[in-house]
Amino acid sequence: MALLNEKDRREMFRLRRTIVRAEQALSEIDRSILPKGLCESDVSILERLARKGARPVNGLARQVGLTSGSMTSAVQRLRRRGLVETRRDLEDKRVVWVSVTAEAETIVKRFSRERGELLEQVFHKWSERERTVLVNLLRRVRKDAGETRGAAV
Repeated sequence: MALLNEKDRREMFRLRRTIVRAEQALSEIDRSILPKGLCESDVSILERLARKGARPVNGLARQVGLTSGSMTSAVQRLRRRGLVETRRDLEDKRVVWVSVTAEAETIVKRFSRERGELLEQVFHKWSERERTVLVNLLRRVRKDAGETRGAAV
């Protein structure tokens, strides 16, 4: 792997900061419309379950980027609020499945609608081509970062 010159290295760091700042700005939009009493990870869990259906807790943790301990706490919190239900796997009692309730589905639909309206305001001046290019570039970053992380281990 070739070493970057100083100018290119600064450009890589500038690129990284720009991506992080864009994500922070979009996350701030999400935080501004979070349903009362829910945090970003709670909404991520509910969105994933509403979209994909019941999931084992350990697999869901990986999918939304939480540790198993954080996921356990989140599921317990959401269950107390009546937003998820849990059940043990019939064949492997160590596995706990989690699914959303009807109330959670309603919350996710409202949040998604509000988020969509705000994202329209953010991206309404962007052409379809610009949005497609950005999506493809960010997918490439994700893929290349994953490959780099795998190589570094």
